[in-house]
Amino acid sequence: MADGGEAAAPDGVQRLAAVCAHLEEIRADLREGPGGDGGPVERVLAAARNGGDVAGTLSVLHAVLQASGDPLGLDGYTDHTGSTRGLQPAGISNTGISNTRAEFVYLCPAGRCARYWWPQATAPVPQCAISSTVLRRERL
Repeated sequence: MADGGEAAAPDGVQRLAAVCAHLEEIRADLREGPGGDGGPVERVLAAARNGGDVAGTLSVLHAVLQASGDPLGLDGYTDHTGSTRGLQPAGISNTGISNTRAEFVYLCPAGRCARYWWPQATAPVPQCAISSTVLRRERL
């Protein structure tokens, strides 16, 4: 697909959102892995910034994480909460949102991925790891 459409596949947008939301954690996992190389994640970021093969670089990063001993690869980071990975019982959310929905949500500034973030009273709005701009605010 042209124009970076390869990231439009459901797993592509989810995985790119995971990279953005958990960039430092993924970098640390790669450094601590057998290869000790952060190159795969840097290639994902470069492809997303330059309109390159995002789907291909995401697949490589996913495979590298799996080969390093993480069977879930990038899919283990796709929780969309901005929190760290871990178990989360069904029906329990750790986003800090009560039963009433927030009036605003923050989204990927370029619409490249499925990342979102719920506003939190004392937390600054996160930045996109690809463009270094803050997430885009949208009214629900």
